[in-house]
Amino acid sequence: MQVRVESRPSYGMAVVSLDARETIVAESGSMVAMSDGLRVTTEFNGTGGGGLFDWIGAVFVALVRKFLAGETLFVNHFRAISEGQEVMLAPAMVGDVEQVELGNGRKVTVQATSFLASGSRVVVDLIWGGFQMLLSKEGAFFMRCSGEGPLLINAYGAIEKVVVDGSYVVDTGHLVAFEGSMTHRLKRVGNWKSTLLSGEGLVMEFKGQGTIWLQTRNMNALVGWIRPQLPK
Repeated sequence: MQVRVESRPSYGMAVVSLDARETIVAESGSMVAMSDGLRVTTEFNGTGGGGLFDWIGAVFVALVRKFLAGETLFVNHFRAISEGQEVMLAPAMVGDVEQVELGNGRKVTVQATSFLASGSRVVVDLIWGGFQMLLSKEGAFFMRCSGEGPLLINAYGAIEKVVVDGSYVVDTGHLVAFEGSMTHRLKRVGNWKSTLLSGEGLVMEFKGQGTIWLQTRNMNALVGWIRPQLPK
């Protein structure tokens, strides 16, 4: 499998080349175009096997991801039935796409709405971010990605990568993903007056060593800008 990211950073799109029997798993609605040698199957956005209880578990996880994590209810599996097949994938919003290669125990935790696609050997687990994350309006769950293969993340705006050694503070609306031996907690910006009047809201403080991927634009800020412009 080979991945080429084009049109960065404003209109990022991943061009994925697949050999026979290789599979890429992508968010529903992310396909731009594809060659005719691909078989597409749609499944619930959860884990499961072939048994009844596995299927019920997959439905439950998919519903949690949909309504509490902000993901799509279904994912599409693009499987090549012959050599040299290609599929183009892009996020719904304008912005950047970046490939992260997993393997050798590497784990990347992704903001749920920033997951675009992954190889079939990448394991995606839903993890609870804590009740405080509900207050941040970014969703209460993260996606912890491990295993082997490509992971594609997307952002609203360009993606900036920051290497942390110590302490670092990120606005929750600008967080895309993170990895490493860092702890994190949600906190206010200064006192309550600063939190309410500064326009910064809640932030996430990371401590330790690792890498953070940020997006240069904030979706909630966009919504806040658009809302007063709508006709009443």
